[in-house]
Amino acid sequence: MGLVSDADGALTALASTCKLAEMRRKGDILKGNVIISTHISPSSPVIPHEPVPFMGSPVSMETMNREEVNPAMDAILSVDTTKGNRVINHKDFAISPTVKDGYILRVSEDLLDIMKIVTGRLPAVFPITTQDIIPCGNNIYHLNSIMQPATATHSPVWWEWP
Repeated sequence: MGLVSDADGALTALASTCKLAEMRRKGDILKGNVIISTHISPSSPVIPHEPVPFMGSPVSMETMNREEVNPAMDAILSVDTTKGNRVINHKDFAISPTVKDGYILRVSEDLLDIMKIVTGRLPAVFPITTQDIIPCGNNIYHLNSIMQPATATHSPVWWEWP
């Protein structure tokens, strides 16, 4: 029926899957395994949130984490869109600091380098707070739900926002 702005994360996951399949077909095989997971919902509820409403999910965040976070994941790059906020809102993508075991760590130098190479510009990094890495559903402000995988794994989690 259409594609909402919140679909950017799922679209990025699907495009990454296609790219990895193409690379493999051409003999460019990565060391190790890459696990890509996402969800697509044709009927997501709209949830009131300031400054703009969130797209909700017909299943709970706990269910999402159980289905999308695989214990075999050594690290998680979580992709989502947050266009309706005042923290960072620009055309391009940005990365977050690394989150591991409830700690917000420094920004990955490797991700900063990759972002600079890919864009040809200085990397964009946005701040996150402890509120962003605790479970949703407790009436505490979250920039969005993108850091929620950090509540379901001991692996490091980064956020990339297309």
